[in-house]
Amino acid sequence: MIETPPNAAAISAQLAQQYTGRLTAPDMLQPVAAGASGRSIMRVHGLVAIHWTGARADNNSFLPAAHGLAAAGIHVPAILAEKKLPNNCGVCLTEDLGTVDILSLKNAPTAQKTEAYRQAIDTLIPFWRLKPDWALQPPFDAALYRWEQEYFAEHFLGTHLGQNPTPFLKNPALRDMSEWLAGLPRVPVHRDCQSQNIMLKDGLAWLIDFQGMRMGLAEYDIASLLYDPYMELSDEERRGLLDYLQQRRDAVDARILNACAMQRLMQALGAFANIGHNSGKRWYLQQIPAALTALRQVISNTPEDSPAHAAAACLRLVIK
Repeated sequence: MIETPPNAAAISAQLAQQYTGRLTAPDMLQPVAAGASGRSIMRVHGLVAIHWTGARADNNSFLPAAHGLAAAGIHVPAILAEKKLPNNCGVCLTEDLGTVDILSLKNAPTAQKTEAYRQAIDTLIPFWRLKPDWALQPPFDAALYRWEQEYFAEHFLGTHLGQNPTPFLKNPALRDMSEWLAGLPRVPVHRDCQSQNIMLKDGLAWLIDFQGMRMGLAEYDIASLLYDPYMELSDEERRGLLDYLQQRRDAVDARILNACAMQRLMQALGAFANIGHNSGKRWYLQQIPAALTALRQVISNTPEDSPAHAAAACLRLVIK
C-alpha cells in the first residue's frame, strides 16, 4: 500500500477543488506513487495531482521542464494548475495519461512491445534536438559520471556484495571513462529514460518524471531504454530497436552507447541496493539479477578500441 503524507493529500485536494469547483476531501485522492524523491502522486477527478518537497534539488525543475517541453511540441502531460509552497515545496495538477506504460507491456506480444518502443523513439528524437531556454539540472560532467561509479561501489559492491569498494574506485580507468564521456558534445537528456517513465496513450509515447532533465549524451537515454533491467530485452530486440532509431537520426557510436550502458547499469545497481537495503523495499533487490546480466553483456560487448575498454575490464573483476 502506498502511503501519502497527510499534508500532501490535503494541499493537493485544496488545489483540485479550486481548479474543478468540486468538493474534494483529502481521502478522495488515490495514491499512485510516493517515494524517496519527496514527490507524492495522486489521482482525483480524472486528474493527476503531484506534490513535492525540497528533498531533492531536481523536484522544482519539473514545472519549468513541463512548460518548456509542451511549448516545444514534446509529448508530456499538460500542466492544468500549479502552486508554489514554502520551503521549496510545490503542487500541481496535470492531465491523466492513464496507467499504460512500457513496463506494463513486458509480457505482451513482441509486435505490440516493439511498436511501443518505436513510439518512444519517435518522441525522444525531437527531444534530443531541443535547445532549451529554461534552466536545467547541472549537466552530465565528469563529476556526475564519477558519482554514479561511487554510488555503485558504495551500495552495490559494499552494502550488497560486502566488498571493499576502495580498490575499484582507485582504478584510473573509471576516471578516464568519466572524462572521455564528459568531453563529448551534449544534447538534452531525460536522465531516467526507463520503461516506467514512458506512458502510452492515443498511439503516442508520453514522457513523465523528466525533472532530472539536463545536458548530456543521447546515448545515455538510449542505454537507459534498451538496457532497462525491468524489461530484460533480448539482444535481438535491442538490435532491432537500434536499427529503427538509426534510420531516423545519425548513427549511434557503439563505443559511446556501450560506455553509457555501463554507467547507467552501475547507477541502477547502486539504486537497487540502496533502496532495497536502506529503505526496506525488497522489490528493488529482486531487480538486481537482471541488471547484473545486462551489465555482464555490456562488458563482454565492449569494443577493443573503446576508451572504456579498461573500465570494462575493471568492472568484470568485481562482478564475476
